[in-house]
Amino acid sequence: MCGIAGVYGFRKNVIDKNYFQWCLETMKHRGPDAQNIWHNDKNYITAFARLAIRDLSENGNQPMLSECSNYCITFNGEIYNTGLLLRLLKPFRNSFSSTSDTELLLYALIHLGVDETLKVIDGIFAFAFFDQQKNSLILARDRMGIKPLYIGTSADGVAYSSQYDHIINHSFFRGENFNASAISSYLALGYVPENAGIVNNTKLLPHGYYISVSNGKTETVCYYSYHSNSITTDNSLENILDNSVNSQLVSDVPVGTFMSGGVDSTLISYFANKLTHLQSFTIGVKNSDVDESEAAQAFADLFHTVHHCKFISSNDLITLLDDNAKAFTEPFADFSSLPVLMLSKFAKEYVTVALSGDGGDELFWGYPRNRKALNFIPFYQKNLWARRSRLLVDKIKNRSAVHLLRHWNAADFMEYYYSSFTITGAEYWLPQICKARADKAFFFDECKNNFEGKLNDTEDLMEMMRKLEIDIHLQRVLLKVDRASMFHSLEVRVPFLSNAMLEYSLSHNYKDCIENDIGKINLKKLLISKSREELVMQRKKGFVIPIDEWLRKEIKNEVSERILDMPPQLSQFFNKNKLELLLSQHMDNSQNWGWFIWAIYSLVKWESTHCNKYIS
Repeated sequence: MCGIAGVYGFRKNVIDKNYFQWCLETMKHRGPDAQNIWHNDKNYITAFARLAIRDLSENGNQPMLSECSNYCITFNGEIYNTGLLLRLLKPFRNSFSSTSDTELLLYALIHLGVDETLKVIDGIFAFAFFDQQKNSLILARDRMGIKPLYIGTSADGVAYSSQYDHIINHSFFRGENFNASAISSYLALGYVPENAGIVNNTKLLPHGYYISVSNGKTETVCYYSYHSNSITTDNSLENILDNSVNSQLVSDVPVGTFMSGGVDSTLISYFANKLTHLQSFTIGVKNSDVDESEAAQAFADLFHTVHHCKFISSNDLITLLDDNAKAFTEPFADFSSLPVLMLSKFAKEYVTVALSGDGGDELFWGYPRNRKALNFIPFYQKNLWARRSRLLVDKIKNRSAVHLLRHWNAADFMEYYYSSFTITGAEYWLPQICKARADKAFFFDECKNNFEGKLNDTEDLMEMMRKLEIDIHLQRVLLKVDRASMFHSLEVRVPFLSNAMLEYSLSHNYKDCIENDIGKINLKKLLISKSREELVMQRKKGFVIPIDEWLRKEIKNEVSERILDMPPQLSQFFNKNKLELLLSQHMDNSQNWGWFIWAIYSLVKWESTHCNKYIS
């Protein structure tokens, strides 16, 4: 797990070693073990910061050149099915100079080609593969977007990096304006969706895509899309998940698990601990209403993991505000990043790799909103005016104004469900406070095209819901975990998102996963078979950060002053009178707009922390 950066020039020399030394210094947390730069004569340069996980020797260092020196790779991530790559490469070569997955990936790209390699590899990755003879570059990102790859394109060339600040501070993009619709989309979703960037001509490469760069031209290719076609399988959930976890235990450094006490991370911990007593980690709070550390400890006792728990208070998290701003080099508004930062720092004291349970809710309809939306499908099978008439008559009894607005504005079920991803307060305030319209996330239109003509059938609507969860909501979760963990040089792997698990999930429809208004029931039944039902079926708590109260007390002045005195390049997009009204309503305790205020504050804090930081 590492950090990469590079520039491919179209028409002028781009070899600026000082800039790439700055890149390496500012992403040393992503790769503290080795840093190197490689370049050709004039038009390509790449930098690499290494967190050594496999083959800890210098043989695993990057940028890595092929034996003939015609090819160069920089690669952030892990390839788990290296045994398959070895078999596929056997007709081409029998010996390698390292035991690293990087070298196997390099030669797979050389001998198998990019399309076949991306078809067969199972892992988490972002890589840059340069062919000196063809003067061509491939930039690729893994199927689910677990590892980041930011890209900027200009008339002078293409820049890429694991960190967004490296793109916006490069000379190609320092003069670019902010993108108004991207700012609005960020304020709606709490993160900048893929294929978009706050700065014009920059973006996060969508998951499952690669870009080919050659002779001044770029081509974007989708090589994987989570689809809705049901498949059948003879394999069981237990076997698939067991194999997925085991394949992700490969490491030459200590491995542990995040274990919150919830179903998904606990299942991962169970399978990870079958062969050896791994270390598990959780964060506890001294409040029984929201604390899940007792559940985590009970599972740890059952599974005999070497368990560690760190108790924290909200005051502990407030001290992390500056670290949070540094860790996220793009605007990010999900404040649950704070406990993830603390958990990552805690785990790093013992291990260098941790397995997480992310993805289980998205694959198997585990969120409460999934079950609520299922109940709304008959409502959305009526036409728009019939629905609005119903809303006017019923006024959606016992529902908040936000829900009323959400149903009133939605053109169809897909629009309604997409709106459930918006952060609290955004739907009400965004049209008033921001001068630009929020574009839909990139994958919304792709999903709509995939389900063209199928949006009346309940099963198709539920499949559409799952795809939106994976392609849009999950991306915020993965972004949060990667940036928070890598800030502390901790690699986090995600067994639920292995190739085999993705394929297996397609053999399940919502009826297999929702039973008696209980989601992901298949995962829960599996965990019950390994533990105790009363532990598995206990009420989910989850630590709630008191952001509303923080904004009224501990950080009131800091937040209010920054928002009302934001720099001109941001203030031009906002209505200041509405900003003052927003803050006033929250601070006098007449409304709770904490999340939306935090999103605006995080945007301003990002600008001061990461923009205009490299001086050439």
